[in-house]
Amino acid sequence: MALINRKLNTTTANVLYGTATENKAITCIYFCNTTGSTVNVNLFAMPWGGTLANCIVYNNLPVAASDTAIVDMEKLILAEGDSIYANCSVDNAIAMTVSYVGI
Repeated sequence: MALINRKLNTTTANVLYGTATENKAITCIYFCNTTGSTVNVNLFAMPWGGTLANCIVYNNLPVAASDTAIVDMEKLILAEGDSIYANCSVDNAIAMTVSYVGI
């Protein structure tokens, strides 16, 4: 099992991607709001050659002040070129953690 951690910004960023040598099975994603106000999160699962706007999984998911939203019901497999992207409504307000297994 492996982890990726990053602070999210208002600019959409690539968080994790599959490679030619290793697909990645995402087991859980955490969005921890480190501020005193509700912050919205967007999560995208984009296949190779996809368009980001068409690949949104969570749109403006509200994360309450000092709370954590946990995404663990969906399991995603990232093959070569597939990517997970994310952003939030306030710069550096959300600490995102992704747990995954290389397969």
